Amino acid sequence: MSVEAGGQLSTQTGSTQTGTEQTGTEQTGTEQTGTTQTSTEQDRRARYDRVTAELDPPLAIVDLAAFDRNAADLARRAAGRPIRVATKSLRCRYLIERALATPGFAGVMCYSLPEARWLHAAGTSDDLLVAYPTVDRAALRALAADDAARAHITIMVDSVAHLDVVDRALGQDHPQIRVCLELDVSWRPLGGRPLVHIGTRRSPVFTPRQAAELAGAISRRAGFRLVGVMGYEGQVAGLGDAPPGHPVRGRLIRGIQARSVPELNRRRAETIRQIEAVTSLEFVNGGGTGSLERTALDASVTELTAGSGLVGPTLFDAYTRFTPEPALLFALPVVRRPGPGIATLFAGGYVASGPGTPDRLPQPYLPAGLSLTGVEGAGEVQTPVRGAAADRLAPGDRVWLRHAKAGELAERFGEYHVIAADDQVTVAPTYRGESHCFG
Repeated sequence: MSVEAGGQLSTQTGSTQTGTEQTGTEQTGTEQTGTTQTSTEQDRRARYDRVTAELDPPLAIVDLAAFDRNAADLARRAAGRPIRVATKSLRCRYLIERALATPGFAGVMCYSLPEARWLHAAGTSDDLLVAYPTVDRAALRALAADDAARAHITIMVDSVAHLDVVDRALGQDHPQIRVCLELDVSWRPLGGRPLVHIGTRRSPVFTPRQAAELAGAISRRAGFRLVGVMGYEGQVAGLGDAPPGHPVRGRLIRGIQARSVPELNRRRAETIRQIEAVTSLEFVNGGGTGSLERTALDASVTELTAGSGLVGPTLFDAYTRFTPEPALLFALPVVRRPGPGIATLFAGGYVASGPGTPDRLPQPYLPAGLSLTGVEGAGEVQTPVRGAAADRLAPGDRVWLRHAKAGELAERFGEYHVIAADDQVTVAPTYRGESHCFG
């Protein structure tokens, strides 16, 4: 097996085998779910086991057909608005570039300035927006020294203090830096007062007047050019409106979203009107995987962003508006059978960032009917799983799991094994596999 540098795929060596222990079908009723494994799940598990039979887990795969179907569905939901690819949700150049090759996708939203410079130098994109403010002085100096990169990379600001950081790093007479203003698009139901704040806490810029004042300050400041506005409505895009087992919470979330969206659309439209009275803009970015169809209805928004919906992590199972296919999975080997109804897997402690709640844990997927234990959860060195299907597992078999978030699995694996529709398996390096870690 070989891995080529860069985002290119390399072909998996070695032939695949059929008839392995892992490919046996399972009819698994479970105490936890009371369901049986469907024929589709049986076929999927058998296929994944078969085409990766010569690989030793832990390993991660991308089902390319599912990835492509997810991309097409995102473009459908965007209703003609171009979609920026959120790189933090992929962290694999091959997947980023494949998404960009899909009709309806254009440009990337990076999560760090060094990452944006690297992707630009690699030729991945010539339209790169850094979604989070940077205080990386070395990266700012490198950007200022690279005329081509400066023409294609836009950094994020939400205060004059961010302009000061750039000036201190580069000196007062630095070349022009492209900047995007981030607007807080959370919901404050008490007349905009911050006593109740529903959504992510990002920018201090909430009102149209605050945005226009900052736009004016940027326009008057030598060495900067305001080219865009961004707002991430996390209370809609990142909050599933049908959390499993919590119908009351789901109704509450749907009520919040129904009231938040109209308020945001009015406020964002007025914000853009006031900013464009100061300076012209190239783009207004909004949305996320969970809100594409709603944000696309806002006439003030010129482009959308999505990433997680391409691979379908578990946190995106809880939406009524769409259902992404699980396209990114990882396999762990069974190493112990400590008792009836339980199997122990090697490794697995791939816990997602966030509030530290159970929904941030990876979830057993295939064979169906397995669950983590409440005492150990997903462990650093071993992960026990429980369920009737465990009795049909033996040391050396594998269990397929799904991660809670999209891009963070790439921090655990140096490569993804990409399964094409014809079952050919190739290898794509992740950022980690290309020796990059951007925070």
